[in-house]
Order: sequence, then structure tokens, then C-alpha cells
Amino acid sequence: MKPSISLIGAGAAGSALLIALMRKGYPVAAISSRTLESARKCAQLVGATNASTDNASACAAGVIVVIATPDGMIQPVCDKIAAGGGFHPGQLVLHLSGACGSGALAAAAGQGADTCAMHPIQTLAAPLEGARLLETAWYCLEGEDRGVARARRLAERLSGRALTIDKSDKALYHAALCVASNYLVVLEKMAVEMLAQAGIDRRDALPALLPLIRGAADNLAACGLPDALTGPISRGDAATVTQHLHAMNDSCSDYVPVYRSLGRLALMLAEEKGKMEPGSAARLRDMLKTRD
Repeated sequence: MKPSISLIGAGAAGSALLIALMRKGYPVAAISSRTLESARKCAQLVGATNASTDNASACAAGVIVVIATPDGMIQPVCDKIAAGGGFHPGQLVLHLSGACGSGALAAAAGQGADTCAMHPIQTLAAPLEGARLLETAWYCLEGEDRGVARARRLAERLSGRALTIDKSDKALYHAALCVASNYLVVLEKMAVEMLAQAGIDRRDALPALLPLIRGAADNLAACGLPDALTGPISRGDAATVTQHLHAMNDSCSDYVPVYRSLGRLALMLAEEKGKMEPGSAARLRDMLKTRD
């Protein structure tokens, strides 16, 4: 029989992971959250009855403990559970933060538990959809050897995809994920504003862009880097980039520095792709320089 799971913090991420684990045959021992309403809502999703606000008791009931609180609360919650005798040898204690290291679980390790930071590389906005996404997600593991080995087995049962990282690299790792996910949303906001300036109804702008975004993601999956890059810079089309810059200067000049910065990175990728004439690259490089 698979080990039982206790969840501490029944938000979207923790609830999604609990649902995903339950579907893989892991029994739910207990759920605790800041509010009883939140704990009960999560319990309903997994058919559990042991919902409370007593973190230490909930923690003690499970063999695997998932602390899914906001990042800044992981260590205080862990310390308080330890003070209440909630940890014991043989447990695996995880947190789900991408930015916070496994050191935040030191109080659990001090009471004999194995510990690991197990971060799903996925955006989890709602429990049921999140649980589906976790079935194909990668999991980034950081911690002491026993904890990482046990967390890897858990990740392998969920999706079969796991990687490890040193605690000294977590900040750069998390920054990379923010660029890939959060800043994509920011770029689409920028694109929507530009389309609105071009006369397209804001209500239509994002729906019109979504198939393009999905196509770009599909190209990345099919072609990889740098071959997934398309567009005028990929083609060495300096005339089109000039038109872009003139139009943006006229209607949304605040975005020009962002366009230039991204354009320079795109040019590096295009040169790596190796299908651009040297003269085109030089013209584009000059055009995309930062201007005072």
C-alpha cells in the first residue's frame, strides 16, 4: 500500500497535488489549512473527512507531509508544527516552493524526517485543472539525499519527470521560470495594448492571439531551440523591423526599449539558427541598439 499524505495548506497548488496523488492511489491522511472552510473544500475534492486547522495533528497523521503554504509561511509553519510534535522519523516532508530552499524544513529534519523542496514546474491556478497538468509536469527537487531520493520516486509515479538542483542555484532557477511563464503573460498584455492601438477591439485581441501563442509553444515542442524562432528577425528582414519601430514610436513609444531588447536576444538566436546573411545581421544589430 502506498504511504498516506497529509496536506498543510489547502490552496490551489496543494489541493492540485493532493488530487493528483490520490488518483495515483495515495491515501489521504489529513488536510489542514488556515481556515476550516478551505480545508473542507479540499477534503470534498478527494473524498476525505479529516479536515481541520490543527497543523500539528494533521501532520502527525501522514507518512508524506506536503507543506503548501505561501513561501513566506513555510518555515514559520514548519517550526510551529515541530514545536507541537507533529514530525517523526520515517516521514517525508515536502514543500512546493520554487524560490524557497529545503532549509526552510530544518525543524522537520531536526525531528528525524526526510525533507525536500519539490517544485512542480507548472502554473496551478485551480485544483482540478492543476491536478491534470501535474500528470505531465516536471518536478524540480532540492534537499538532502534521502529526501530527494524519496521525492524522486513520488515524482516518477506522478509524471516520470524529475530533475535536481543545488540550493545555491534556486534563485536563478526560479527567475528562469518567471521569465518563461509570468513574463509571457506580461508580453501578451503588451501585445494586446499594441493591437488596441492598431484599432482592434480589446475584447478580440487576446482571443486572436491565443492560437498564435499555442502555435509557438507547439513549434518549441516540435522543433526546439533555435529552430522554433520565426518572424522578421529570424529572416533578417530589416525593412519590416524598421516599420515596427516607426509605428511603435508613433503610438506606443514606451514599449520600444522592450522591443529593442527582445529583438537583440532574438537576433542572437537567429544567428545561432544559422540561416541569416551576415549583412542582414549587422543592419539589425545597429537598428536594435539602445537609443538614449
